Amino acid sequence: MLSAVAAAALTGVCATAQAQVLIEIEGPMSAYTADSANTGTLTVMNNKIEVTAATAFVSPTETRDELFARRVNGQRVLNQAGAAYTVSNWMRGDTFFGRRARGLIGATVIVTGTVNPATGVITAEEVFSDIAENVILGAVSDNRCTNEKCNNPGDYIRGNGPTGPLFVPNKDNRLPALPITDAGLFELNLLNKKLNVGPNGEPLVTSFGGEGYFSDLGILNLNNTPDNPLTTLNESLGEQGIVYYAFELGENRPDLLLNPGIPEISTLRVRCTEGSRIEVRGFVHAPTTATGVAIPGFVVAPNGAATNIPYPATGGAGRIRVEMEVNGEVLSLLDEDGAPPVADLPGVYGVYQVRQDIDQCGDSVTVFWERNGDDAFPWATTTAPVDRLREE
Repeated sequence: MLSAVAAAALTGVCATAQAQVLIEIEGPMSAYTADSANTGTLTVMNNKIEVTAATAFVSPTETRDELFARRVNGQRVLNQAGAAYTVSNWMRGDTFFGRRARGLIGATVIVTGTVNPATGVITAEEVFSDIAENVILGAVSDNRCTNEKCNNPGDYIRGNGPTGPLFVPNKDNRLPALPITDAGLFELNLLNKKLNVGPNGEPLVTSFGGEGYFSDLGILNLNNTPDNPLTTLNESLGEQGIVYYAFELGENRPDLLLNPGIPEISTLRVRCTEGSRIEVRGFVHAPTTATGVAIPGFVVAPNGAATNIPYPATGGAGRIRVEMEVNGEVLSLLDEDGAPPVADLPGVYGVYQVRQDIDQCGDSVTVFWERNGDDAFPWATTTAPVDRLREE
């Protein structure tokens, strides 16, 4: 059976022999030669692939376009951090932490684009890379976190026993580490906290999943302790480990929440199929104490109205509403059966799912957690991109 890519390519060849044919190439990048700051040729498994200023360069946590130009008051503006990120800087710029090769040399890339059958010239439309797909699941055995994000020099997380793998965050602008989250995808405050210890000091089994690349060099000096601190990490010392861009706990940890005193909402997945259905899934949490116990509270209405809005007492309160803009019209979506979709897990956390028939898909959604029948003052909101699927 042909894959989707192969079938599409074959269709293009059969239609017109001289037409551009879709390609997808995944493998190690052995070389990059620059013709100018924003044009050049990369080599992947002996395929010579041309890249241009129009080629999109993407990592799991950043794109070159986003890094090169940020939005200020809705306008794209050049920023100092992004000004240096030409195509050459992205591909063969600074060495990623813990690696020997420059830039993405030696990394696994996924190239999508076209090939001219007559000339054999391959032109890339997008180059994706996460350096390597190194993933470890297991249980946290130790960690040292001297700030909220656990990303100070010398901070680390260790998994799967006292000699298990070491995890440190990637700080490179091309592949910056996402915040550490719990199973509800809520950001955590890890300052002086032990992940394998509960809110009352009790031993706790805490599972995790971490993804990044395994370092070529040592990434942490094991003598870097509170009694013997180092000001910077020293790549020539210590042990190898995972330089991660994503690290997530396998359990809900309300005792570690970065924002325990306010309700929050997260989005796990937004899938939309043209002419079929949209599905939005995620999590909510009610306000909690520092030890993860739900607490009732109030938020002052943003317009200064006299009536304050009561916070949710549990993760099973209120409803979830989704807004999506399509062709200039904002659609407001509840669940397909017409009933308010409610976070349905008792206690501090809740899980939600909104499904609705849809004709067309937008680019992003805004998800609201709000009181039933009241969309004026939502408890929490989040915006997420839409994963568009093919028509069924």
